[in-house]
Amino acid sequence: MHIEIPPYITSKTYSTSKISSVSFITDLKNNIHYVLLGDTSKLWSFIINSQDYNEVLNFVKEHNIQNVLNLFLSELKFRGLIESDFVKASLDSRSIKYIINEQSSNANTFLKYKQYMLGEKLKILYSIRLSLNYTCNLNCKQCCNPKDLYSEMTFEQAKAVIDEAIDLGLNVVSISGGECTLNKDFLKIAQYVRRSKFLELAILTNAQKLYDDEELLNNIINIYPSIVQISLYSMDPDIHDNLTGTKGSHYKTIAVIKKLREHNIKVTISCIQFSYNKGSYVEVKKFADSIGCDFITDCKFIYNIDNKNLNAKLSEEDIFQYYLKTINVHKPRSKDDIVCSGGIDRFEIMPNMDINPCTYFYYPLGNYNKVSLKEVRETTVKEFHKIFKKENLKDCYKYEYCKYCMRCPKYCKSSEKDFFLKKNEILCEDAKAYYSALKKIQANKNYS
Repeated sequence: MHIEIPPYITSKTYSTSKISSVSFITDLKNNIHYVLLGDTSKLWSFIINSQDYNEVLNFVKEHNIQNVLNLFLSELKFRGLIESDFVKASLDSRSIKYIINEQSSNANTFLKYKQYMLGEKLKILYSIRLSLNYTCNLNCKQCCNPKDLYSEMTFEQAKAVIDEAIDLGLNVVSISGGECTLNKDFLKIAQYVRRSKFLELAILTNAQKLYDDEELLNNIINIYPSIVQISLYSMDPDIHDNLTGTKGSHYKTIAVIKKLREHNIKVTISCIQFSYNKGSYVEVKKFADSIGCDFITDCKFIYNIDNKNLNAKLSEEDIFQYYLKTINVHKPRSKDDIVCSGGIDRFEIMPNMDINPCTYFYYPLGNYNKVSLKEVRETTVKEFHKIFKKENLKDCYKYEYCKYCMRCPKYCKSSEKDFFLKKNEILCEDAKAYYSALKKIQANKNYS
């Protein structure tokens, strides 16, 4: 007899030093989070991996917990965590103890709870980002993507990375590009993450192909991604289309965002600020709020000498003005912080299978065709983090404002060999603007 797991369920089970087994479950359809501990966690993990009732029966007999099975299955069905014709849906009051902890609908609260329960989170490869290809169907003026690279990740390559990462603690897979929907195996990879492994899935897309291909859009809706992040540069179609270099891109972006929200898919609208759309985030945020989308904005800029995109960068004064209005979301870091936890709790895998420590640090630690993620974490990453602490960046942390810097060292130059930007060209200009804005706000709390 088959026990079916609904398409809107994500699940991950860990063994920790605190407890033998803990399972984190999310119902993406109803935005409810659950935590199972001990025997019930082990039982749930077996159920979701087997989905065969007879095998589950053998499991509970071996572990001498057969007395909880029917009550447990009954509550799982009652809460919509399984679908099965032969399991009763009535909720017995005695079974309430088996769902140990029903969390709030707040995803950030649930994430903090997970971090607390896991304790040693940084030892877990919590997330990976798969950049499936370099190609794109837009021609954005700010683009930092290499124009002459055509590598494309295959399903077999993505599957190998995901399978190994699961053994290292993987919980979240992000898929991006280029434009990831142009990869021929995009849907197959997305379905594998969600329907075969029940992991959280984030899709970063410009939404153009999702508009052009209704079947693809419906398939994405049906696998319930945890989040779809879409760039919207302005509520003015002319500004957005000018920045993307593609007429009609604004209309398609808005249409896909609305369609996803109609099906209760969580959407994050990203409105990064460039010289072409400065100040646009205010109206874009109003739109995001009006249809229940999360919203992120920043003024990050990645220079690409080949794409000649320097004109897209905000001036130092523009950055200063931006931070005056948004500075409350940023916090200073301490001097002894490591630069980031890239390579420890996350990796980005590039289309050519290079393994980078994080999304904004294109510093290959190895290539997956030659070395495993585990080997990279146990060797190269350790050496990487011995060097890349803020106090060791030769051209950084010399000034008072440096402790307020929010930028990865990719934006600066630590040595001629590793970084291509001139000293202070990007990083310190941004840090100085942030610091100046912070000082002005502190001097005049009523500044508006």
